[in-house]
Amino acid sequence: MKRMLTAAVAALLMLSLVSGVASAAPSAFKHATGSVGLANPTQSVSFAAFDYGTTGDRGSVTYTNFEYFAPGSGAWLPEAGTYTLTAFVGGPYDHTMTIDTVKVITPTNVTFSGTGFYIADPAYTWTMTGSIVDGVVAFRIVYTGTSAGYFFDATGLAAEMSGTATDSRLRPNMTWAISPAFAHEDLSYTAAVTCAVVTRATNTTFGSATFGFTIPAGFPGLSGLPVVINVVDGGTPGIAGDTYGHGVGTCSGATVNYPITSGNLVVH
Repeated sequence: MKRMLTAAVAALLMLSLVSGVASAAPSAFKHATGSVGLANPTQSVSFAAFDYGTTGDRGSVTYTNFEYFAPGSGAWLPEAGTYTLTAFVGGPYDHTMTIDTVKVITPTNVTFSGTGFYIADPAYTWTMTGSIVDGVVAFRIVYTGTSAGYFFDATGLAAEMSGTATDSRLRPNMTWAISPAFAHEDLSYTAAVTCAVVTRATNTTFGSATFGFTIPAGFPGLSGLPVVINVVDGGTPGIAGDTYGHGVGTCSGATVNYPITSGNLVVH
């Protein structure tokens, strides 16, 4: 069951880093960049860490932990389950909507898919694909039973669980609403990198990077906590061979690896 984050849990689970990719640095400087989805718990981290040596280290990290509620964070996660989708086309048309697949892309970008049907006539079946990006919901329904091929495109705000729509019949003034709320906001933040040690790949070793930051103000039980991240670029596109870990501590602190479920990271 989801639960609100406490200071004790925060320190133990090592949190929700949120990353915003920093601006590009000259190629002469060593740097690590990436955006990965993680499991156990469900997390997403985006980062850009620049190793400038004696001139100082810089970059940023954005982290979201999707297993703790944090109203107002702007990072939304749909939950698998069954809901009521009402399409308003002159009058209300109630549908049963089931979300069965959710995938984390970045700290503020999640995709989902599922199936559904028109309650008054279940022969009208459909499939759905959608996303929530920076708090904006967008999804497409495509009929698969009666009226196969008909589609319904919807957009709106996750905070309102409603919005406007268009369809393949070009009908005007279409709106929609979903009940109960099928997504929630989760712990998410961005912090500046304070230290970075980046080692480029050689003929015998993979590229790796260790970098740290301090969780910013505004997160009781977390703010002020030093975090260290360690990544290894396995040398192949995607997540094959890559590893990611984080822990409490400075750049020399110990880290615990988490399974990478999506994305990519690169050590330059």
